[in-house]
Amino acid sequence: MEYLNTIQSLSEVYAEKKYFVYSGLFGLLVFSLNALLGNFKLIASQFSLVLIFDLLVSAHKTMSTVSFVFLLIISLLSGIVFSLSIFLFKRQVSYSAGVGFTGIISSILVPACSSCALGLAGILGIGGFLSVLPFKGLELGVLGMVLLSVSIVYLSGKIAKKVCEVNK
Repeated sequence: MEYLNTIQSLSEVYAEKKYFVYSGLFGLLVFSLNALLGNFKLIASQFSLVLIFDLLVSAHKTMSTVSFVFLLIISLLSGIVFSLSIFLFKRQVSYSAGVGFTGIISSILVPACSSCALGLAGILGIGGFLSVLPFKGLELGVLGMVLLSVSIVYLSGKIAKKVCEVNK
């Protein structure tokens, strides 16, 4: 039943084209943050839009293929959670919009490239801890994807739930 709710909710949300834009922009933001944070000192010392563009375009060369695929999937899922949250927030105007926040934050914190500890985790000094994990931090990428997927299913259930109006 949850699967049908998810499909129904996604089709309801993405019936409006603006949610594709929201998903794309937020996914691009998550991708960009993860791709650029590893080069924070370089960007701060030699800031230019050309440098930022070059770093984004060559992001796939700075990490393993698995890490890059994880980053793409996490960015896509984050965009979907963001769009579902906005849709639900606009429709219900309640606390439900923040349900995917944990998944989004964990996907930003989790480094896409465990060997160089890209992401906020590297800035926070968690990079050394990731090196002792069996898959060198890739398991945290899977955890981020699972949390985002659970958020999508949860938000879809909230969107699919139809409630009758209460007469005053």
